Amino acid sequence: MRLAAGAAGAALTAAWLLAPVPASAGFRKATPPSTPGNFHVTAITTRSVSFAWNASTPGSGGSLVYEIQNDTQGFIENVGNVTSVTWTVGVQAGGTYSFHIIAVSGNQASAPSPEVTVTLAGTPLPTPVQPAAPVITATSATSDTITVSWTEATPADEINSFDVAVNGMGDGGGSADSTTSTATGLWPGFTYTITVTAYSLNGTTGALTTKSAPVTVTTAPATTTPPPNAPTAPTGLTGGGDGGGEAIISWNPSTSVNEPQSQIQYNIYIDGVLDVPDTSVGVTTDVYIFPHGATVPAQVWVVAVDQFGNQSAPSNILALSGF
Repeated sequence: MRLAAGAAGAALTAAWLLAPVPASAGFRKATPPSTPGNFHVTAITTRSVSFAWNASTPGSGGSLVYEIQNDTQGFIENVGNVTSVTWTVGVQAGGTYSFHIIAVSGNQASAPSPEVTVTLAGTPLPTPVQPAAPVITATSATSDTITVSWTEATPADEINSFDVAVNGMGDGGGSADSTTSTATGLWPGFTYTITVTAYSLNGTTGALTTKSAPVTVTTAPATTTPPPNAPTAPTGLTGGGDGGGEAIISWNPSTSVNEPQSQIQYNIYIDGVLDVPDTSVGVTTDVYIFPHGATVPAQVWVVAVDQFGNQSAPSNILALSGF
């Protein structure tokens, strides 16, 4: 979810996040793997499509895996370190779908392959129907979560899934069978703008999606302050956009009485949302982040967390004007 533009930056010095600390963390390294080559279709049935591709060169992030995305429906699948796979998720006889593949090494992703479009065997599916807009009917909030309920979009039998976003950043949703979702990892005492998007069975772009009217919700204020043995707050946060939807940030490391600097975890917040994929352990310079759908300018800050879950005060706020 996202921090509303009107949230006062000064509130950061008095509010402390209570969300659980992620069990694992990592940081983006500078060398991504190469793009998988010759991504192509090898077989088609009424229920599946098989792909093959040429292996990528691993990046500096470690072991290599591949992720295939069904661009028509939004499904993403980690298929492991292989060079062929049979896809069955969500596809129907007669349906037309577009796919691409990326290679992932640690936290670094390659550029996407060219898109491949395929029509499964069988009677062609009917023309997709644009769903009616969901209507948000209820919201509730704690200091670090917001729960949203909405009406089922119509026609119900044409809905594939829903997506909940705050300030454009996805943080909830799920299948068409659920019309309630909880977003987590939010900063206390901030106001967020929430939307719900309905996706039709046969696509996630253009006329096949409809977004609800936005609503605003403010998380409850925090009731505690950092304990005396929490890490010191990070300082000197700087950085900027690097193109391609990413930014590079650096800050002065924190200190902790409970562990060496190399073991301190840093949680990165983008517009008030805990950016779990882009947390860092020990590393404080040239950390890559990917503001997943954040609006511009995006407000970014960093919080230090020790092994016991004690969290520091936030760093200074960095306004990113581009990615």
